[in-house]
Amino acid sequence: MSGRLPERKHRILKAVVEEYIKDARQISSGELQSKYFSDISSATIRAELAALSDMGYLAQPHTSAGRLPTSKAYKYYVEHFVDRRPLRKQDVAMIDASFSAKFNAVEDIVKTTAKVISDVTNYTSVIVLKNVDSVVIREIKLVGLDGHSALVIIITDSGIIRDKVIKLNNVVDDEFITSATLMLNKIFSGCRVGELHLAEASVEKELKEFKELFDNVVAILETYCSVNDESVYMEGESKMLNYPDADMSSAKRFLSIIDNKSLIGALVDSAEDIEFSVKIGKDETAGMDKCAVITAKYKVNGREIGHAGVIGPERMDYSKVMSVLSYIGNALNNAIEGGEGEDDE
Repeated sequence: MSGRLPERKHRILKAVVEEYIKDARQISSGELQSKYFSDISSATIRAELAALSDMGYLAQPHTSAGRLPTSKAYKYYVEHFVDRRPLRKQDVAMIDASFSAKFNAVEDIVKTTAKVISDVTNYTSVIVLKNVDSVVIREIKLVGLDGHSALVIIITDSGIIRDKVIKLNNVVDDEFITSATLMLNKIFSGCRVGELHLAEASVEKELKEFKELFDNVVAILETYCSVNDESVYMEGESKMLNYPDADMSSAKRFLSIIDNKSLIGALVDSAEDIEFSVKIGKDETAGMDKCAVITAKYKVNGREIGHAGVIGPERMDYSKVMSVLSYIGNALNNAIEGGEGEDDE
């Protein structure tokens, strides 16, 4: 953590950052004096602004213009001033409504989470799934749909459910469904998703008519645990371009980076063991100039299932973003646990 500035510089820097977050407009010493510091002369404020500029906290693009915050200023602001605040009633209502449905597939939950984060914050959102290969399979259920297709439902110890319709050459009747369900659970129940190769020997001992079904289930699980771009979900990629301080150069860089999901996934998938990770400025955000990334870890039943991140301008509303990520983390946990309970009934 950076050391605290002297009190007057501390207060002036806070005012400059909050004014810029609010309006994306440089503020002059005269405006600061009239709005915040009637007890300090304009000349003294100018001197403090100049000192903060020399220290790297403020920039003055034009001699006659006011000052604007640098990445260093935003980092100081997040460290010393940002705290979560209660969400607006309409934001809470939107989040609660989004998670009120029953989810049967992890993709549905993740896409909903990414969309609601982007909608409520009005920034770009990223969800990165992780630790999927350590998830333990609790149960596999089969639902016959017609003569040659079935719905496969996979329930894990994290409460995350994966479902997919598969086509089979075998006739899918009630007898097949009953026998196949017993066989699949005998093989897979208690198996970690990342240890699927250990189940292959078991299937050879079972009836060969189930081999095709086994191969389909393995394919579903391998897709589920593969670490690739499918593990990264994004919403609101174009929202960064709507902010008044976005310029063509930084916009091009932003678009080129978010198009690389592996890079974005690594940026959001922070290894730090903290509730929130805040990265500000191009040196910390893979070269995205004038951008900030806030990341939160999400857990279900105590197991870390991934990270949710928000990418926005440096002048983003940090307090609101942290509040949204925190509230959605609880809503996500409740949605997954609720989905698991309903399916088990």
